Amino acid sequence: MIMGRTSFTGRAWRRASALRDRYSKNTDGATAVEFAMVSLPFLAIIFGILELALVFFTGSVLTQSMNDTGRLVRVGAFQGCGSAAEFKAMVCDRMQGMMSCENNLRVDLVTAASFQSVAMKDPGDGGLDPDDDTKGVENGEFDNTGPGEPVVMRGTFYYPLVLPNFMTRLENQPGTGRHVITVSTAFRNEPFPGGGSCNPSIKDELEGILG
Repeated sequence: MIMGRTSFTGRAWRRASALRDRYSKNTDGATAVEFAMVSLPFLAIIFGILELALVFFTGSVLTQSMNDTGRLVRVGAFQGCGSAAEFKAMVCDRMQGMMSCENNLRVDLVTAASFQSVAMKDPGDGGLDPDDDTKGVENGEFDNTGPGEPVVMRGTFYYPLVLPNFMTRLENQPGTGRHVITVSTAFRNEPFPGGGSCNPSIKDELEGILG
């Protein structure tokens, strides 16, 4: 009786060992499993790098566009042509409308008696509604500056992130899914003749942009 049990146990153990050896040597599908394990974090890194590159590119284009449009204010060519909405339209036109510029850009342009006394409000979340993607950013402050006045100009772009924040940690405006890009510059207006009307070329450009 004891010998029978021992024989049965031995056969069961040999069968289990044979199955173990069989499946341990079977590598079918191992490559696919390994690729799946490695590809997800690899692709996450690649897409994260691409999004970070787009953030930097948008910031560079915004800087150039703000400087180009701000130069019109500095020489007195924009005065009399409008306010924040028209100024933003010209900035976005120079950005080629990238990243839905009209909905995501806030422009502030203010003046004071001196650079030290210039005060600008915190743009905060720009009036964005996380539950309403169609709502655009609120327009900022805009002063109609005169000759020789100190001017501080700021562009705040609420870049809409594609990837979730846990993958890139680029969201710097909590709860909005946005990365806020801020571009600021200060200058003193040229001593242009005051009280003039809108420069005809700027007026024509605005009519072409705004329709």
